[in-house]
Amino acid sequence: MLSISELKFYQKNGYLVKKNLIPANEINKIAHFVHRLVNKEKKRTTKIKNLGGTFDNPFVYNSNSAKKREILRLNNPHERYSAFYKLARHPRIIQIVKKILGGTVRFQLGKLNFKLSDQKGGEIDWHQDWGFYPHTNDDLVTVGIYLEKCTEENGPLKVIPGSHKGKVYSHHDHNNKFVGKINIKKEKINTKKSVSLTGDAGTVTFHHVRMVHGSGLNYKNNTRPLMLYGYRAIDAWPVVDDGNTNPNIDFEKYNKEIIVGKKTLAPRIENIPMLIPLPKKRRNVSIYQLQRS
Repeated sequence: MLSISELKFYQKNGYLVKKNLIPANEINKIAHFVHRLVNKEKKRTTKIKNLGGTFDNPFVYNSNSAKKREILRLNNPHERYSAFYKLARHPRIIQIVKKILGGTVRFQLGKLNFKLSDQKGGEIDWHQDWGFYPHTNDDLVTVGIYLEKCTEENGPLKVIPGSHKGKVYSHHDHNNKFVGKINIKKEKINTKKSVSLTGDAGTVTFHHVRMVHGSGLNYKNNTRPLMLYGYRAIDAWPVVDDGNTNPNIDFEKYNKEIIVGKKTLAPRIENIPMLIPLPKKRRNVSIYQLQRS
């Protein structure tokens, strides 16, 4: 499922794209399920507060308009629907993640992102996932699964090859508040070197936790659903409480999220720079809400 040359490519560049990794019949079922979920949510008339994203309502919106519910994200779908739980543990994905992470796999996070059509919103500023959740080592990977075809016009995920081996950037503003994005001009990052990760439905992307990445606007008349999962090596322990499963809060659940390997109380500590993502202008909100702040 992952050749030696592909693994070397990932290690050198910090990303990998596997075209049509998930069979069409499987991805179509999930896409149809998502379509039904979204249609059901859009018919609701309950009020939206602070753009959503709460325990009671896991959807994140572009505005607080209840009449026109513009959905940007569904938080933690794997905890609510078995289809997403199974997809997060798909053998074809886990086989690759296992090799990328060095042999062990612990599930970290899940979120379903959407791109609003006609340039209405959903763009993500340049950032490193490492800025949000530093660990004792950087054996973490984010996996993206396109549920529909994604072209350049859809605002695909963009990465800067090799940036995972470079600087750990500040994601704080001029007031030293954590806002979840890099000041590209200040850091003199050449985004023209970025690569767009496009593909048909069922295409799966992999990128390193320190990869500088982002995405633009959607110029097409669809919502470009992208399922995102995070995985970490078993001995990569979180340094902060980032809202995902944390051993200091729910140790039993933390160990239940091991997919490959055995439990350990000995984290592997590597000499990797990090900045703690504090203080935050807004707590317990999505990257959309945080970057807007």
